Amino acid sequence: MKQHLIFPLLTPECQSNLVVTATPEHSKPCTPENTNLLSNTNLFSPAEQQLLKEIPLKYKSVTTNSGPAGTVFKGLAVRQWKLQQELVKTFPVSCFVYTNFEAREEIAFMSSRRTIASFRTQFGDGYDVNLIDGELVQYQQYKNGVLDGLCIGGVFDVVHCGHWARFVKGKILGNFYYWDREGNIIMDAEFKEPFDFLKYEMKKFDLAWTEAPTNTTNSAQNSP
Repeated sequence: MKQHLIFPLLTPECQSNLVVTATPEHSKPCTPENTNLLSNTNLFSPAEQQLLKEIPLKYKSVTTNSGPAGTVFKGLAVRQWKLQQELVKTFPVSCFVYTNFEAREEIAFMSSRRTIASFRTQFGDGYDVNLIDGELVQYQQYKNGVLDGLCIGGVFDVVHCGHWARFVKGKILGNFYYWDREGNIIMDAEFKEPFDFLKYEMKKFDLAWTEAPTNTTNSAQNSP
């Protein structure tokens, strides 16, 4: 009898229509079609490959009051993450606007090593990125204010990613791949229909933050 596998990133009760073919306890070898190389054209378009190379350069020299090229500093704001149930983390972000088109940047300096940036146009298109020591480790694309497009994380040694998925209008669709450092697939779940991943996640997956109440105490030092 074939063993029923449970996708560990989601609550078990939501997985009745989910096809899981790999878990950390039941890994499988990687094929050339789904290798985790950022140069894999089956998973990344040429435009995406180029953007992923450019992002670290874009944020290489940013500081609290000096943003990416073409922006001006507008001030500081407080943002928050809701991590699990009632657990909320708050932290300051530096706010910038572009001078030659309608778009903004919000950048959080989580530590001396970690920077998280949120870029949005006036239409809510853009991305969130997580950089450690100046190198990209997470990228999440947004359209009309919701996850829509490429979503990767766990990038290591610059040329490999740890997980890969695509969202459509805020919901995941297709395969979610997770690799170990040897390139084996340790999570593979196929979403045959758009699925509200963020609603049923076991742990916060996206990088998106929200405005914190004006009376919120700054707790950036406790950020994850």
